Parts: sequence; C-alpha cells; structure tokens
Amino acid sequence: MSASPFSLLASVLVGAAIGALYLALLWMAVRRLPQDRGGLAGFVWLRIARAALLVGAMAAAVALAVPAEGFVAALVGFIIARLAGTRLARRGTPGGAEWK
Repeated sequence: MSASPFSLLASVLVGAAIGALYLALLWMAVRRLPQDRGGLAGFVWLRIARAALLVGAMAAAVALAVPAEGFVAALVGFIIARLAGTRLARRGTPGGAEWK
C-alpha cells in the first residue's frame, strides 16, 4: 500500500521540523559549552534532550503506524533541515570568528 502525496508531504514537513528543533538544541549546547560554570552540564543535558527528541519521534511514528514511505519522507525532511542548517552556519555569526 502506498502513501498519498499529502501524507508524504506532511511527513517531510514533520521531519524538517524535528530536524530544525534538533539543530537548535545542538546549537544551544555548543554555545553553552565554553561557559565557566555549568557549561559541560548544560551540554550533557541538551544531549539528553536531543536523544529524547529522536526517540520520542521514533516512538510516535511506531505508535501512529507510519508506513515505511512516511518514515523515509520524514528522514528526507530531517536531512533537508540539516543541510539548510549547515549552510546557514557556514555564513558565520555577526562578530564571530571565521571557521577555517
């Protein structure tokens, strides 16, 4: 049984939203790491939050009986969000050092 185009588009959008949230948590963790106090603890807690996000998304997909096509479409959305995020990060932040 194949998925409808609407459900595939919805899966791509949900995957992109989860990917954007994952990258936002990663960005917060990396920015918090160089702090004097609580930097490492914040990094670890945000890592746990990222893992919980992914495990929760997988559990929701299983509970909702998402077909394999929908799961692959969500993965494509996640990858699109990752590519967009790395492209934005490559530009650098205002006042920040250039990556070499």
